[in-house]
Amino acid sequence: MPQLRSVQLVLVAGVAGFLVGLAGILLAQDVLWIRFFDNLHWTAGTLTAAALAWFGVRAAPVDSARGLRWIAIGLSAYAVGQLIWNVQTLLGFTGFPTPSDLFYLWLGPCVAAGLLIEAFRLADRTQRKTLALDAAILAIAVLTLVLVLYLPRRGDTALLPLAVLVTYPVSLLAAVCIGLVAAPTLRLKFSWSYALFLLSLLGTGACWMGWNALALDGTTLDGAWFNSLFSVSVMGMGLATLYWNIEISSNAAWERWSEGALRVLPLAAVVLASLAVLLSEPNDGIPQAVHHVIDMGALVVIVLAMLRQGMLLKEHALLKTVTRKLEESEQQKHQILNTLPDLIWLKDANGVYRMGNPALARFFGVPEAEVVGKTDFDFFEPEQARLFRQMDQAAVDAGRAKQNEEWVIAADGGTILVETIKTPLCDRSGKVIGVLGVARDITERERASRQVALLDFALDHVKEAAYMADEQGCFHYVNSEACRVLDHTCDALMNMRVIDVDNVITQPEQWQALWDQLKELKTLIFESHHKARDGTVFPVEINANYFEFSGQPYVLGLVRDITERKQVEQQIRDLAYFDVLTQLPNRRLLMDRLGHALATSERSQAYGALMILDLDHFKTLNDTQGHDVGDRLLVEVSRRLTANVRQQDSVCRLGGDEFVVLLEGLGPDEAHAVSQAETIAEKVRFALNQPYALDVSGMKFHSTTSIGLALFRGQGASTDMLMKQADVALYQAKDGGRNLVRFFNPAMQAAIDSRMVMEAALRQALDKGEFRLYYQPQVDQDGGLIGAEALLRWLPANPGMVYPAEFIPLAEETGLILPIGKWVLDTACAQLKIWERDPRTRALQMSVNVSARQFHQPDFVETVQQSLTSSGIDPSRLKLELTESVVLDNVDAVIRQMQQLNALGVSFCLDDFGTGYSSLSYLKRLPLDQVKIDQSFVRDVTVDANDAAIVRAIMALSRSLGLQVIAEGVETQAQRDFLLANECRAYQGLLFCRPIPIDEWASLLAPAA
Repeated sequence: MPQLRSVQLVLVAGVAGFLVGLAGILLAQDVLWIRFFDNLHWTAGTLTAAALAWFGVRAAPVDSARGLRWIAIGLSAYAVGQLIWNVQTLLGFTGFPTPSDLFYLWLGPCVAAGLLIEAFRLADRTQRKTLALDAAILAIAVLTLVLVLYLPRRGDTALLPLAVLVTYPVSLLAAVCIGLVAAPTLRLKFSWSYALFLLSLLGTGACWMGWNALALDGTTLDGAWFNSLFSVSVMGMGLATLYWNIEISSNAAWERWSEGALRVLPLAAVVLASLAVLLSEPNDGIPQAVHHVIDMGALVVIVLAMLRQGMLLKEHALLKTVTRKLEESEQQKHQILNTLPDLIWLKDANGVYRMGNPALARFFGVPEAEVVGKTDFDFFEPEQARLFRQMDQAAVDAGRAKQNEEWVIAADGGTILVETIKTPLCDRSGKVIGVLGVARDITERERASRQVALLDFALDHVKEAAYMADEQGCFHYVNSEACRVLDHTCDALMNMRVIDVDNVITQPEQWQALWDQLKELKTLIFESHHKARDGTVFPVEINANYFEFSGQPYVLGLVRDITERKQVEQQIRDLAYFDVLTQLPNRRLLMDRLGHALATSERSQAYGALMILDLDHFKTLNDTQGHDVGDRLLVEVSRRLTANVRQQDSVCRLGGDEFVVLLEGLGPDEAHAVSQAETIAEKVRFALNQPYALDVSGMKFHSTTSIGLALFRGQGASTDMLMKQADVALYQAKDGGRNLVRFFNPAMQAAIDSRMVMEAALRQALDKGEFRLYYQPQVDQDGGLIGAEALLRWLPANPGMVYPAEFIPLAEETGLILPIGKWVLDTACAQLKIWERDPRTRALQMSVNVSARQFHQPDFVETVQQSLTSSGIDPSRLKLELTESVVLDNVDAVIRQMQQLNALGVSFCLDDFGTGYSSLSYLKRLPLDQVKIDQSFVRDVTVDANDAAIVRAIMALSRSLGLQVIAEGVETQAQRDFLLANECRAYQGLLFCRPIPIDEWASLLAPAA
């Protein structure tokens, strides 16, 4: 107890003062001293009581301090009144009532207020009403009884003194009534401090009642024992407050006794009131008004008693209703306990089962009645029973429900996992009286939980992000990969929605539309973009699956980051549509854009132009400076092209050193469109002609470009045709000397179309057998037949013969000259073989023309040898005619090949001698047998002195080199005579015979001898 030393000092001082005063009264002989010692023990008693009361207020619990404070105030006022009485005694004041009486009167009301506050603190609403009514009934009954006892003794006492005399005992006895009624009403547990307080309070009231009654009779009681009773009773109240303790009892017997006492209490009050009435009737000293007051008080008591009895009847009816409902509730609880599959039990503080439901009995495998009175040691192994006991104790120690999971063995021998909730049960005082337990079999739930945990573990270890969302798009599950790629915590994502992380589906309406689609299709794979916490947006592929669980629809989405795949796809697209070196669109993308441009032009009727550029002599730069320099030039060209065209124009690279610029929106006027296209082309050509710095040395490289332009409007021409037209214009620019801009010429296109038709027919001519060999005789100076030249003719079915000058250059360019030349060689050798059988032609030589491309083939010697071998002819009768263009390229290789053929017996003739770059340096090295004077010299040899001089020079040169000479194109006798005069003795021309097919050859031959 706090401040124990102070309390002890107060008690010692108070008791000492009381004993000194009491001893003084007994020993003193003088009246003044007797009154002094009488006041001393009264003063010691009241001051001690007040001090102890305030110590009690400080030591009491917070909830009791308020009521005790009122009691302490009453005792303090009582002590102050005593001090004032002492002063009055010293001053000789004898009037009544005195100032001290005003403070004495505070004791009863303050104590009554304190007791009422304490009682209301513990009472419920009904108990408060009962307490107030019962206390009022009893107090009024006491009041009527006090009046009966006091009023007959009134005599000539004034009304005010009488009121003060009545108020002393009535207020104190009323407080006693409150304290007495509170005990059974609240079922208060017995407390010696509370009993001491009420007993002391009753003693004080009784003392005042007796003292005042004697005072009315005009007598006084100055005995030491009676006076000391005042001090003892008031000190008892102070001591009781120091150890104040009231609390509700849980004793059932006391509760039943209290119920009985409360039922009897109204009757006791009525008896007291009736007794007051009876006592007042025969007493003639009581005025009639007082009789009426007593009768009225008794009537009030009876009315209040009847009201209280009505409340009791109402409470009884209510109790019956509550009892019935409790019985119904008990039945319902019993049904619930019997129906619940959970195990429910109640154990007392010693672990003994006091109740168990049927599920528990079935679990134990015993009847329900046999569970009660048993412990866990009767149903489980000792070790597990001790464990259960420890868990029960843990719940008791925690003072709250404890949840555990426990593996137990059932009566059938199976092991199950149960979830238990053990809750400690306490009585009103807070004492633990047992443990309520509820257990549920969660074996299947645990299995399902493990499966869910396994699934969660699996989803956390897949490479895809996974999330589950409801119809509102709120997340209900996210795996760790989703947290990683979105850079959010799991808790943060669980508070978000799909529209918060998706950069495409950003509105609830969009999510609802997707939800409806998923609900219909059940599964959907689509691409979207997600947004991470830092704002980074990345492409994803979502595999969304709709399902329902426990009646609730959800969507499980497996999300894969496809950033790398998109990058690869972009790379593939770039490779497919863009040039790797220059990053310009390639041919495929160009054709696509050109198609769109033609369609746009069709709608707008505006002109456009296709511009093809080719770098002049790029191959020379590439071969001399290296491919890396060439690549740098191409990159720089692409940069200049892009910088010098309009924003709406497209720059593409076809490949190699060819670029294309697609010009759109040149307007509806053709002349204006041509002007714009030419301006842009010249601007580009000028930009590309500027020097290039292509290496670290800073050396400047110069390059020019040739540009071809083709104008278009609408879709009159296809993309392929437009490309061909621009190509034709480009070749016109190159043929014009390069570094030029040329527009497409339709006449040239017609020639190209004709050429293409001829090429297609030429490729089929050999297979169709449309080639023929015509033979033009070669004669000597006497007109005798010495040989023939095999001349190729093409005789297609339509439109007629095609001369060599028309198709041989095309055959050379396309490479068809190789199979055609082989056919000519084989056919000529076959004809020589035929001639061998006829004495008239057996000595003739056959001249066959060989093209440069054919001669320079690596296997040409083998080809000629195969023809000779397969035909079986005399090789000396085969003469191959070569033009100067054949021998100009790589003379040494030509000489080696000619020598190889000479070794086979084949001879050579240099055709069209004098028309090329004839040089004595190579002419003397070539293993030739004959030269042929070109017909261009022979044609005007009789009229043109220059041609005549050239012929004479050729003859002189040939004679000096030992070469035979033959002239072609001899058409007049004068030409023949001039040639003969200059010692040319072999001729070929229309003067002797035109080239004829082999069928007409027989007419040239003399009849056989």
